[in-house]
Amino acid sequence: MQAARAAVEEAQAARATAFGNLTALAGAAAPITSIPASLLDSTAPIFPGANPAASATTSYLAAQAEREAAARRLRVERRRAVPDVTVSIGVRRFEEDDASALVAGVSVPLPLFDQNRGNIAAARAEAAVAEARLNAARLEAEAAVRTSAARSAAAGSRLTAARQGESTAQEAYRLARIGYEAGRLPLSELVAARRALAEAREQTIAAAVERISAQAALARLSGVATPGEQ
Repeated sequence: MQAARAAVEEAQAARATAFGNLTALAGAAAPITSIPASLLDSTAPIFPGANPAASATTSYLAAQAEREAAARRLRVERRRAVPDVTVSIGVRRFEEDDASALVAGVSVPLPLFDQNRGNIAAARAEAAVAEARLNAARLEAEAAVRTSAARSAAAGSRLTAARQGESTAQEAYRLARIGYEAGRLPLSELVAARRALAEAREQTIAAAVERISAQAALARLSGVATPGEQ
């Protein structure tokens, strides 16, 4: 009995902590103390929009943006190595001849000693590093997608099996209760059947939690924030 009370108190503390974390993550003005529907009993996909592709994950998109920024910096540094041509046009007055002449000039700086090689080399190195990071992010994203999809499928299969086991345990308990009430079974058989049902329900809950966690991991990769969001 004491162990059961301790387990109940532990579950209540975990529940309060979970609601506190949910309140903080949601930025709610008032503490969240309940949810309208339990996700544990859901048979449909909790995050139906969670169908991630490696090229659409947050890590890959961030690495891609860094690669594009590095490529733009390299292009800018290469343009700076091209001399700026300055053209000037003016009118010159000759007082002696009482005449005017159109004067044009072209100025072209010659970068004989510095052609922005240092900045170009640095930008090229940054672009190469960004490209390597992008390739690494792609491989990591592909692995994460495969792992999360496999985990979600396994969790779904485990939950189906756990629910079937709970249904069998529920029926066994019902028959044991009928037999006990009819005087055909001892109390120990009824207690054993009830304990088996409790353990089966615990396994179902654990499998449902794992299924939610696996689907949430897929949702994070997909950028889906809310259950039921497409």
